[in-house]
Amino acid sequence: MKKLIIFTIVLVLGLFVGSIDAQNKRAKNDADITFSVEIDCKSCQKKIEAKIPFEKGVKDLKVDFEKQTVWILYNSKTTNANNLKEALKKLGYEAKELKKDK
Repeated sequence: MKKLIIFTIVLVLGLFVGSIDAQNKRAKNDADITFSVEIDCKSCQKKIEAKIPFEKGVKDLKVDFEKQTVWILYNSKTTNANNLKEALKKLGYEAKELKKDK
């Protein structure tokens, strides 16, 4: 009975540590970028929100109509800033990368 309890504890701890390790690996590959994009109307905003999340590697997206920006969180192993810029261009929007404040 003691061995069964110890085995169960070790198994649960192993699964827990494995889960944390997987999350850390995913976070290391995450990158984000903010583009300045001329968004003329709410319809344009909806178009970007509908299409860009389906680009390979995109994990999250926020379009700010008032500030004319598009923020994208992506997996840097599967895409890059240039690919995302091109995806916006295919939708008809010129995108300029905004540099991050340091």
